[in-house]
Amino acid sequence: MERLERAELSRLMARLADGDRAAFGPAFALLWPMLRSFAERLVGSADAEDAAQSALLAVFARASEFDAARDAAAWALGIAAWECKTLRRKRQRRREEQGAPLEMVSSQASPEEALAERDLHEAIRLTIGTLRPIDVETLTALTTGAASGATFRKRVSRALGRFRIAWRARHGSD
Repeated sequence: MERLERAELSRLMARLADGDRAAFGPAFALLWPMLRSFAERLVGSADAEDAAQSALLAVFARASEFDAARDAAAWALGIAAWECKTLRRKRQRRREEQGAPLEMVSSQASPEEALAERDLHEAIRLTIGTLRPIDVETLTALTTGAASGATFRKRVSRALGRFRIAWRARHGSD
């Protein structure tokens, strides 16, 4: 989902949270392909439609709970992940054939996913480049597991806080 589509989805979900029913159709048009694709990767093509429909029902049932300060796509995908997990559990309980397990459904990233991941890594690298050297050193030590302790945890907390501020300034959201 492109950045403009994400922003539009967030705007539409905020309207739905405020009770504007006219936002339902456009929100559905943005959510359905995203949730269908996501569900297919998690539960396989046989159960993707059921999982995506359950997720859509849950998203629209909980639309009034949506916080406009959050990313609507991430919120909807979280609900979809829960619905997919629930569907897999139901299938296991009933001992039904559930298709390929999660790790076999998508063993390789699609070209779109690889591009999105590369773009994300580049955005992170550029944002880290705006931080102070001590913050960069702290975050590097965190990723390598080179340090620990209460003082280090406090440095990490502060460095991550400054990273979030820089990320929001550069990209507009968490």
